[in-house]
Amino acid sequence: MSENSTALAEWESTVSNQHLLQLMDGLGELIMVLRLDGTCAWCNRAFSQLLDKPLDELVGKVYPLPQLRDLMVAEPPQVVESWIETPTGGVRLVRFSAVSGLDNEGCVESLLVTGQDMTPFYRVQHPLDVATEYELPAAAAPHTVARIEHALQRAQRAEEYVVFLSILISGAPQSLNESSYITGLERIANELRQKIRQGDTLARLDSGAYLLVLEQIDCPEAIATVVDKLSATLCESQPADMPALAVNIGVSISPDDGHESLELVDRAQQAMQRAVMTDTQVCYF
Repeated sequence: MSENSTALAEWESTVSNQHLLQLMDGLGELIMVLRLDGTCAWCNRAFSQLLDKPLDELVGKVYPLPQLRDLMVAEPPQVVESWIETPTGGVRLVRFSAVSGLDNEGCVESLLVTGQDMTPFYRVQHPLDVATEYELPAAAAPHTVARIEHALQRAQRAEEYVVFLSILISGAPQSLNESSYITGLERIANELRQKIRQGDTLARLDSGAYLLVLEQIDCPEAIATVVDKLSATLCESQPADMPALAVNIGVSISPDDGHESLELVDRAQQAMQRAVMTDTQVCYF
């Protein structure tokens, strides 16, 4: 009877562990189990996708990421934040944390590592400044607001559209490759200057993003064409060896998304933040 009870308990534990692994495998958060010798015992699909390797290639590998070694020697709370160069050419800021796994006797036998992708939050909080020949006006400055209000009134009379673009340019810390950042930002600045027409408005938002207001657009099809061309141009201007440099654009349209300038600017920024959080180049409100 005792042997049967023990066998049943072991079976239930195995089934429970398998169910738990299935649940963790479906999470977007990075999860990995490390043995005390640093080898990978298991990781979920998100971790496998980050490293661009199947699970069977990661199991048994010593420290699949060098940053994981720091977790083994870190004092509680075990937290390590680091930029990770992915095999696909991207760069992600990941915050790793770890908790010890204990056996039945209370001894440490493994380390449960979880990782959170902090890249979108970093991009929103650390916009990069694109050098221009003159200092850009603030989007909230009276002159800028008056100019935008005038554009909206003129568009209403002409039954045209006014497009608001919130453009965020961001990247990893410039210290990683300062010369490449300068080159990349200069390219983006040149492209922005070339794409701005005489009647358009370019200003700087309090968030650090750029506000570009496009006037005299007479049909919805033209909106998509203009936005797509600008997005493609800015994307192509990024240096191939600087994948961390990113451009995200949020779009709001008058009169579809509102009639007041402050409302339209705010909605363009909301769309831009959604583009950053979802790793999307362009997002419409």
